[in-house]
Amino acid sequence: MDIKLPKKPWYVRYRMYLMGGAVLIALIVYAMVLQLGPRTLKIEIDDTQIAVAEEGEFLEYIDVSGVVCPATSMRVNAKEGGTVEQICCHNGDVLKRGDTILVLSNPKVLEEIAAERQSYDLQQMQHRQQLIEMQQKSITLRSQALQADFELKKMEQDYELAKEEAQMGVKSQAQLKVAKDEYEYNRHRTLLNIESLHQDSVLNVINRQLIQQQMAMEAQKLGNSNRRREALVILAPTDGQISDLNAVIGGQVSAGEQVGEIGVLTDYKVTAKLNEYYIDRVQSGLPATSMLKGHKYFFEVSRTTPQVQEHSFAVELRGDCENLRLGQSLHLQIELGAPEQRLIIPRGNFYAQTSGQWIMKVDETGHSARRVPIKLGRQNAERYEVIEGLHAGDYVLVSGYESFGDAEVVTW
Repeated sequence: MDIKLPKKPWYVRYRMYLMGGAVLIALIVYAMVLQLGPRTLKIEIDDTQIAVAEEGEFLEYIDVSGVVCPATSMRVNAKEGGTVEQICCHNGDVLKRGDTILVLSNPKVLEEIAAERQSYDLQQMQHRQQLIEMQQKSITLRSQALQADFELKKMEQDYELAKEEAQMGVKSQAQLKVAKDEYEYNRHRTLLNIESLHQDSVLNVINRQLIQQQMAMEAQKLGNSNRRREALVILAPTDGQISDLNAVIGGQVSAGEQVGEIGVLTDYKVTAKLNEYYIDRVQSGLPATSMLKGHKYFFEVSRTTPQVQEHSFAVELRGDCENLRLGQSLHLQIELGAPEQRLIIPRGNFYAQTSGQWIMKVDETGHSARRVPIKLGRQNAERYEVIEGLHAGDYVLVSGYESFGDAEVVTW
């Protein structure tokens, strides 16, 4: 005889389906929690660097490389163009004033000098002949003046004799008047002749002076021509070290072209190039230091160049250059202000990934870090100034951000 079994409750009959649905809902909720919650990444803590934010002394400075250069340099220019025939020194050689740097050849210049020499010799001969003629003319004029003066005195004596004869009754008054008229006429004529001779003599002197001035000018012109020959040999204008000498045997050099530069070795300076970001902040008078072989050198910015080329500008520094060599490289720290107490954190590669907008801050457990926004201020080669987002004593991750991706929380 069959026994009728009681019907099972629906939740018993569908328990497998309910269990599967519950598992599916749990998975969906878990996925939603993961999606809505912060993105978390597990990392190896040994690959990152942990630092602490602390109140400390912050000094803003710029790290830059500088080169020791002569404080004064003098360009060496070619006064005459030509072909390089001989190179008498090399870059880096120390020269004395008057030492030969280059020897040039220029046949055209030599031909012009020879032609000017011939012209000078010919003109000198002509001028000497003119001077001899003028000297002879001067002698003639002096002789004529002497003769005229003699005749004038003789006429005065004849007239005085005629007056005495008239007083003695030897000559009549009419004869005396004729003698007087003849004397006055000859006297005036002789005086005019003497004046004319004097004018001719003055003109002769002036002409001689003009010829002598022309001879002096021609001699000066010949001297300039000879200096053109001398200019084919380029000499050191001062004591110092030659640089930028790029001449080659057989190469052409134009008149006025720079062929080198002489650095005066009596005083040095340091030159450096800074990023254009600092062009408004670097001024003359800023201090700078450099450590070299355990010795600290002190400098001061003496000059800035406002021209920006390839995103940088040049500065010059003066200071203690004793025991430094020309061309030596120095690692400089140019200070942009006095030390101040600020909240600081060490530099790290986090800045390259976050642009200084956020950082991973370690939580209280010490086993995870969460992204927090920050605001950074000034920086130097070792530290960043923190303006907002952190407090003294906070621990942060300053490296290892290459593998963080878009994670908001990292654990270890």
